[in-house]
Amino acid sequence: MKGECFIGVDCSTQSTKAVLFDCRGRALREARSSHVFRSPHNGWAEQDATELWDSLCAALRTLTDGLDLQQIEGMGIAYQRETFVLLDGKGREIRPAILWLDQRSLKEVEEIRRDIGGEYFQQLTGKILNTLPSLPKIKWIRNSEPEHYRRIDKLCDVGAYLNWKLTGRMISPYSGADTTGLFGLEAKDWADDLLAYMGLNRENMPDVVPAGTEVGGITAKAAAATGLPEGFPVFAAGGDGQVFAVGVGSMGADALALSLGTSVVWGVHNSEYRTSSYFRTMMSCQPGTYYCESALISGSNTIKWFIDEMGGEEIAQAKARKISPESLLEDKIRDIDPGCDGLITLPYWRGVMNPYNNPGARGMTLGWSDYHTRYHFYRSILEGIAFELRLVTEGYSHVLGISPQVFRVGSGGAQSEVWAQIISDVNGMDVMVTDSHENTALGAAMIAAWGAGVYDDLREASERMSPVKRQIASCMENHEIYSRLYNTVYKNMYLTVQEYLTTLGSYGLNTHLQGTAHTEES
Repeated sequence: MKGECFIGVDCSTQSTKAVLFDCRGRALREARSSHVFRSPHNGWAEQDATELWDSLCAALRTLTDGLDLQQIEGMGIAYQRETFVLLDGKGREIRPAILWLDQRSLKEVEEIRRDIGGEYFQQLTGKILNTLPSLPKIKWIRNSEPEHYRRIDKLCDVGAYLNWKLTGRMISPYSGADTTGLFGLEAKDWADDLLAYMGLNRENMPDVVPAGTEVGGITAKAAAATGLPEGFPVFAAGGDGQVFAVGVGSMGADALALSLGTSVVWGVHNSEYRTSSYFRTMMSCQPGTYYCESALISGSNTIKWFIDEMGGEEIAQAKARKISPESLLEDKIRDIDPGCDGLITLPYWRGVMNPYNNPGARGMTLGWSDYHTRYHFYRSILEGIAFELRLVTEGYSHVLGISPQVFRVGSGGAQSEVWAQIISDVNGMDVMVTDSHENTALGAAMIAAWGAGVYDDLREASERMSPVKRQIASCMENHEIYSRLYNTVYKNMYLTVQEYLTTLGSYGLNTHLQGTAHTEES
């Protein structure tokens, strides 16, 4: 093989991780540099783009310090999606970047729905019209900060911004540019009618290329800042969710990529363009496919909430024993029967995206009795998330005509054997846990290795560089128990009481930031 090592970068919401991998997917060295985002008002989330650049430079300098750089063949960058940067004619940041989780643009969502229609928007961009795509937030700037809007020379996603800082070329991969909500998926290009609607044109946007394309070589100025040699190759990778799927080895319609991070995010590749309430359609890093992705907003954050609010005993014991509270709780729930003795939880702590698209929905737990403990409640949260995976995955099968057979799992929650077994049993599917704890960075390195010609195609790169750590088979006896609960209770829970859950949710919408999907590993 031509190359020996590649750098995979994951520039996420709170940190930049740079990992050096060999061509078998083994992590040889890694570095991390934190950055912060600010919330100057309820529902706002902003970040200085210069901090993202400084964080990338710091991570790369630490990673490469003392290394033989001749052994490193290139770098791929995965990055937080929907976040965008505005630059003036001199390349200066006009205002802080607005992040994916920012919720200030609710009014603009309704304006866009009235002006161009939610169905048309989804058919063109693949995205459900809500505050997640960049477009409503861009419109908010036009409405609320016209003096800033008039100064726009370039509007770029995080990938285009970092590629520009590294190579001098403002280039974004399809599998990242599409999350702006200004990109036509079938045309694989900027949507001229949406640009015109916003008073923008193609000159204001980055050039777009397929994942795996060499963006260019690092400039002398960037080399001094990063510690990498001038001319070092940078390859277009994509948004963190699409790159994560590559990193866990989910490359076909038979395998779902599942990130058990702060939000639970899962998706599958499909060769035909389809849109649905069950998923948002993304550009894929893999040629000839699209990536259909869903999210449960609260995800592992609900587990953290439980531990913070009800796990004081476990927190104290874990600190004394230098282990995690989750491991102690896992021991407690291991012997509780499937179905938690009749306790079942709808895990909509921060609303629901797919398939109901209701940020105001809230969670609930049914079946309480005096024989239940907080450990039953904890297990019911894990089971509820697994039930939600089943609900949406069945929608995938119906809309796409596919039958996924396995979950390929990464992120922090993948370390829980009990939770992985619950997911397997509820869904009747094997769970394959990958050997890497930095799957998004690994996916970026895979794309760079493919782009450099080490592998003939991306599927080969993913297969060769994503070894499976363990495989968990479904217990059919447990699956039958869960199936009865799912069919008789869970799949009807939200629809039966959605009005009440939305009413209750309205009490907190104005005071708490409502998160949306991402693949921040935790």
